[in-house]
Amino acid sequence: MIGRYFDYNATTPLREEVASTMIENIMLFGNPSSTHSFGQLAKLKMEEARSHVATVINAEETDIFFTSGGTESINTALKGYFFSNDKRPFHIITSKIEHAATLEVCRYLSTLGAEITYLPVDTNGFIAIEDLKNAIQENTALVSIMFANNEIGSIQPIQEMVRVVKNINSNIIFHVDAVQVIGKIQIDVRDLGVDALSMAAHKIYGPKGIGALYLKNGERKLDQLLHGGGQEKGFRGGTENLLAIIGFGKACEIAKRELKPNANKIITLRSYFLDKLENSIEYYEINGSVLGENLLPSTINISFVNIRAEALAVLLSQTYGIAVSIGSACSADKANLSHVLLALGLSEDRIKSSIRISFGYYTDYKDIDYFIESLKASVNRLRSMLPVG
Repeated sequence: MIGRYFDYNATTPLREEVASTMIENIMLFGNPSSTHSFGQLAKLKMEEARSHVATVINAEETDIFFTSGGTESINTALKGYFFSNDKRPFHIITSKIEHAATLEVCRYLSTLGAEITYLPVDTNGFIAIEDLKNAIQENTALVSIMFANNEIGSIQPIQEMVRVVKNINSNIIFHVDAVQVIGKIQIDVRDLGVDALSMAAHKIYGPKGIGALYLKNGERKLDQLLHGGGQEKGFRGGTENLLAIIGFGKACEIAKRELKPNANKIITLRSYFLDKLENSIEYYEINGSVLGENLLPSTINISFVNIRAEALAVLLSQTYGIAVSIGSACSADKANLSHVLLALGLSEDRIKSSIRISFGYYTDYKDIDYFIESLKASVNRLRSMLPVG
């Protein structure tokens, strides 16, 4: 049944190695902050995991701080830098296609006096470097950009963006939401030059409820979000989620080891899927880029003419057991349409006809064959009720 899962951008199943490692350590109950042998064994396991997390982005172990996931990491970075900086008004630059974890924090900080600039994107979901450059002001303190978009897969030129920002003002903090790219493309924080980077385990076949925030040189020039017992080198209070951390570490170890073969597999599967789609179904459009180096090959966003995405997703799920994500909410209210697809300039009808398909480790050719057959039958059935004019 796992082969019918085409929503890897939402979350991923546990890899068998990750599950096995967690089960092996499930009785490890010591508190990593304790000085006795039980606590020290727990701490040893935690630091081994931290090393694997650091390695997958070429960071130092001391640069990695565990959190409850990508949302907390992003909240910690944006709120932490805001509250630690006395520059007012505090100017933040982000984009119109960020994850809600970033956009909602920016909206919140704007109520506290922060000035927010939302950069536009082109029809393929890319930010223009010139727009970023022009947005920088004397009071700009923070830039937060998503490395790759979760709905359309566009990969931003982060290294170039950092260089542009730092050349204008080296004191501006650059944070990257890298939740969607870990394990999919090579990440080297030293080459990128970013100050902070957020990541989550459940996007790379690890457990839910655990993530990490990378801080360049381990420098904590930001206020902490959670106060408490001084865990995570005094940066995040609360007893660490040890078992999840161990699973996260194993997932990062696998992601590092299998990066190239998995990436090549997904590229091949994407081409196979698009070829099968073209030969099977009419009247559809790809939202965002179709091909290119600056694109996550695992992500395909498609609009089907005269089809409502909600109906298509339900039919695929209930009739064929296939899981996809819809590109719009079950509402006619324009405010609930995908903000990403709106930013591309797509029409309301096209957005309401869009689904997101994302491949992963367990996807193979026979799964795509089954999916295309099921998709064709579903589209034809729905169009028979409202034929394409």
